[in-house]
Amino acid sequence: MARYMTYTEAADLGPYVRLLMLEEPTPMDRGLLGATTFEVRSRAAGSADDVAVPVLRAFACDAAGEPVGEGALQTAPYVALELPECDATRLVGGNLMGSFRVRREFRVKQSGPADSVTFDVPAGDRCPALDGWDLGLSGTFDGYGLRYALFSPKAAAPGGTPLLLWLHGAGEPRDPYLSVMANRVTALGLPRIQRELGGAAYVLVPASPTYWMDSGSGMMEDDNQSRYTAALRQLVDAVVAAHPDVDWRRIYVGGLSNGGFMTCRLIADYPGYFAAGIALCAPWNEDLATESEFRALAGTPLWFVHSKDDPIVDPNRTAVPNFRRLRAMGAPDVHLTLLDHVVDQTGRYLDEQGRPRRFNGHFVWIPTYNDLIRETCEDPATQVGDGALTLWKWVGSRRLSAPGER
Repeated sequence: MARYMTYTEAADLGPYVRLLMLEEPTPMDRGLLGATTFEVRSRAAGSADDVAVPVLRAFACDAAGEPVGEGALQTAPYVALELPECDATRLVGGNLMGSFRVRREFRVKQSGPADSVTFDVPAGDRCPALDGWDLGLSGTFDGYGLRYALFSPKAAAPGGTPLLLWLHGAGEPRDPYLSVMANRVTALGLPRIQRELGGAAYVLVPASPTYWMDSGSGMMEDDNQSRYTAALRQLVDAVVAAHPDVDWRRIYVGGLSNGGFMTCRLIADYPGYFAAGIALCAPWNEDLATESEFRALAGTPLWFVHSKDDPIVDPNRTAVPNFRRLRAMGAPDVHLTLLDHVVDQTGRYLDEQGRPRRFNGHFVWIPTYNDLIRETCEDPATQVGDGALTLWKWVGSRRLSAPGER
């Protein structure tokens, strides 16, 4: 029996164990390491069934999982086995309507010698994507117990630090780990998007006790109402009070699916509170919204993102008529990105023919988290190098000029 550490990567389709880092009890010739040197098996904790996992490569590494040079091969503290992103390495299971954590157990054996060491004692996990995140926060707001996660930048932004309230979808309630990791919300804390938001930004991710679209029954309803609006407002106020460097002029709200609906609900209920909103595949039904709610939405910079082939939320009842109605009302800063399909643009996910993989049309958060949502822009103050305006750069440039309801 010997120990191993896991190295978790946050990926577009959920977290998975990318590396097993083996603590060798006896030295081996690391110059002979190869993908076939080890046999790896994986199982979900509590299950009697395990499956073989292919090893992509083996290499000597440091404590951060980084390969070492040839001169340090024999003294490096770990041997790392790189694993593929597949069902046997994923750490979240379920579907759009409900996800759950999968606790993985691995068993690693060296190929060849009958007396070779078996690595089957877990010794912890490293997940760089969670650096800066606190997943263990909780409180009571408007009578509801909320668990939540908070990303805190290492240093405050000059002139105050913006705060982004980010709201999960139907499948990630109750557990902040799921709310943050299941759909790679951790991307909002990475340098690329942090730069777009002004160099540093807090990211607040509450976990709904039920659904954001729960208007009182405990179930998801399609009536444009929610029981959690006041609770979320109180949560944001509490976080702002606890972090004096937050710039009240730059409190943003956004979310996907259920959370996209809640983005619109909060803007409608608290006009003048948020500097901008991002509504991804949002089931905010145009035919159920009132004129006063649309006036509130029209007064807040708002960007809708949807795909024409979304099988869950019909854009022709939501994003498209919402955008048209706001434009007809004279909303000065409303945007709509309507994709034909959601297709991988990173080169990471390919179909069986080797072409970029086409995802479920509901998954518009994937290009959003990869900072790929943009439109033509003629404003030199907010455009990027190619003359386009990216969604995140647009968000970061929006701020209130007056305290509104504060």
